[in-house]
Amino acid sequence: MSSTTADPLHLLRQYTIESKKVELLDQNDNPAPDLQSAATIRFGEEASFARDTPTSFLRSNSDSDQYTLSALLHFLDHRDQSFYEYMKMTNTLGLQTISFGDRAQVLGYLTGKTPEIAPASEVAVDKQADGDAKRAKTRAAPDVSTANDIARDIMRRERVLITSSSVLSSNKSFARVPDLTKALFPAKPGAVAKGAAPGKPTTADTPASGLARRPAHHRKRRNPIIVVPAATTSMLTMYNIKSLLQDHQFIDGRAEMEKAGPKPHEIFVEHTMSHSGQTVKFRVVDSVQDFTEADWEALVCVFTQGAAWQFKNWTWKSPEEVFQNCLGFYPKYQDERPKDTVTSWAVSLLNIERSKRHMDRATVVGLWNSLEQFMARNKPEFLG
Repeated sequence: MSSTTADPLHLLRQYTIESKKVELLDQNDNPAPDLQSAATIRFGEEASFARDTPTSFLRSNSDSDQYTLSALLHFLDHRDQSFYEYMKMTNTLGLQTISFGDRAQVLGYLTGKTPEIAPASEVAVDKQADGDAKRAKTRAAPDVSTANDIARDIMRRERVLITSSSVLSSNKSFARVPDLTKALFPAKPGAVAKGAAPGKPTTADTPASGLARRPAHHRKRRNPIIVVPAATTSMLTMYNIKSLLQDHQFIDGRAEMEKAGPKPHEIFVEHTMSHSGQTVKFRVVDSVQDFTEADWEALVCVFTQGAAWQFKNWTWKSPEEVFQNCLGFYPKYQDERPKDTVTSWAVSLLNIERSKRHMDRATVVGLWNSLEQFMARNKPEFLG
């Protein structure tokens, strides 16, 4: 399989536009579980390249720093993350980071929204010629106007990220702070407020309105939580999970992403339990970054793409431990072989037909039956 004439950047752009998946191979040409452990990236039968092959996409303001194939592929998989989250994960994996200023340009080119770019060699030659011309002009006419032109050009290129006004005008909401405080620091049973006589109600026990506190068993029950992968290359994401679980229909996540706009922070899926007829509302997320202890307790189901890094910074220390506490599903096409990594994880294979959409309903009914049985055994508090 030759890669001497193929352009990895052009192929990655073509595969992204056509929603085709690349293959990750280890040093022995066996399927690699993730990009970190891959040695080769293969584009079907067209070409294959070393994982960190430099592409012709140059970093801004550089004549020689080229983005690698692995950096561009990793960025595509995590383009919906905040820059801080993306940078932290990239540094942990030891991969090259796409700079903040280049993100929009890289994404626009790879998804086909912006036109072709010139190869790095041509860009370097153009920049060198332009630089030589400017230096010659400076030597020929070294005056104040040239320095002013340079200063104006530098100022025009500057990008203001934070100002004193933007720091003071935050768009963050602190409405959830009281709830988070209660969840993290629950009141101890029988505790007496400082300065209050034992056995006498305090203001915390007796609201100012004179109304009795609502009994604990009448308080609103939390929604059970389902987690899907954050990578946009996954079969199931925040863009298509509701269609599958609630409407019993699988749709392509990337196609849905193009028309759906910004990714939702969370979505809710309703399901009627077969044994009781009770309708339960499930909360679906693709990040556990802000999970409280109560959220971990409410986690009932996890969809995985077979990558161990999906569980980094989870309360459980390994994928094996995750699936000892949650029901796990590994979605794949019916004719695909599962990744070797999931064979040691206690997950169920969710086989989806490539084109027979009438088979989706049976697949989803089986999924819900498994989840209902898991919750009845391990999370009955969400069914009562």
